[in-house]
Amino acid sequence: MWQIYTPFFYMCPSQSVNVAGGMTLHALREKSIRIVLAALLLNSVVFDTRAAGWDGDPSLEDITFSFESFIDMNAYQFRRADEIRWIDVENGYRATGGSFDHNLLYMFSDLRVKQAITPNVVARVMWEEEEFYERREQQRPLLEIELRHSDYPVSVSLLGRPAYAKRDADLGLGLTLGERPRNYLRVAALAPDLFYNMKNVQDESSYRTEPGQWLVEGAYDWGNGFRMNFQWEQNRPLEFVLDDEVSVFAFENRNYSLTVTRRLDEAQTLGLRTRGFATEQSIDEGSEWRSQDIRYASVDAFRIALPGENDEWTVGLRYDEFRNNERAAAGGRMSFDFLYTTLQAYTTYYHPFRPHQAWELGLFVGNATRGSDYIDASVPDTHANQIEGKLTTAWELFSANRASTLTFALSWNLDELDSDAVDGGMIRLQTLF
Repeated sequence: MWQIYTPFFYMCPSQSVNVAGGMTLHALREKSIRIVLAALLLNSVVFDTRAAGWDGDPSLEDITFSFESFIDMNAYQFRRADEIRWIDVENGYRATGGSFDHNLLYMFSDLRVKQAITPNVVARVMWEEEEFYERREQQRPLLEIELRHSDYPVSVSLLGRPAYAKRDADLGLGLTLGERPRNYLRVAALAPDLFYNMKNVQDESSYRTEPGQWLVEGAYDWGNGFRMNFQWEQNRPLEFVLDDEVSVFAFENRNYSLTVTRRLDEAQTLGLRTRGFATEQSIDEGSEWRSQDIRYASVDAFRIALPGENDEWTVGLRYDEFRNNERAAAGGRMSFDFLYTTLQAYTTYYHPFRPHQAWELGLFVGNATRGSDYIDASVPDTHANQIEGKLTTAWELFSANRASTLTFALSWNLDELDSDAVDGGMIRLQTLF
């Protein structure tokens, strides 16, 4: 049966009384304060959202890449061992950011907060954002109240993103078999901007076709060192009528990710990660229209070895492909198929050399291609190919229990050492609550 324990208490902060689960009232209040602070933190950070549902901006993307953008991304992301460990984290925050070879930054942030309210009721705060090809509007955190069954491995959840303007509020439901973060299957449905047409008093905009979002995710241990994690998110087609009551913005999106690892022994792990998304969007202003079909896919195969007691050595091969096909009524240079790919080999070595300190070296070498095929035969196509090389030198500070790390890195441009040796910097932060 479903059980909910709601102990009632009213005490001054100095008192310590046992409540459900054996936790003292003082400790429970401290954890509650941490959740509130985490939620406040979400409203103050400025990272942009990952490629997921529509962010509310009814315009197409102005996309910029340099030849080394995917090599920069790989160098600035967390080490593969950290990525694997993060899969099982339920209370933590991490962020990384570094300079692209133009006037933009790579940004990524992930916050997870979980707190048991009673033995059968769990509250969560989830927020993940990434920016690498566009700037998008900041999104609010996803809040979840999960009710577990006391006798069966099943739970139901209420999901939502509350907003001051009721038209922007999201609401949804979730069902989980098993228990996160391991050996579970979760299905969730979210209705973004659920009350928009009913509650919009700010302007004349409205949804002609309302948005909806489905999520399927899971994790499973196969035994013999095999582990798998996957996620599929589908955002159904929407049509949004702008304030002028003439222009219509259309959007559809899907995202996926899969990670499979095999631990060979205490000192070796093999892994394969793939992720991607497809976004189709258009703006029709009556006399003018423009459409955009964006697709991204990445495959990363790697090996992690532990040559020493605390040392870590990773080698890998990674392929990234980004497509942006645009069409416009004006034609000419406004209608084209853009393709940018990078095949790279990389290696990183991590070595603690003092209490609370470590250094990290990374080498990234790849072949990048970039170009556009124009629909108008009178416009010449553009294609180019280039070898890129990058060396990263990093210094890390870590806590005694290694629950928190702070990393500073400087990059070196190996293919332009004589003319542009310094290739930007990066900062990473990870902390477990």
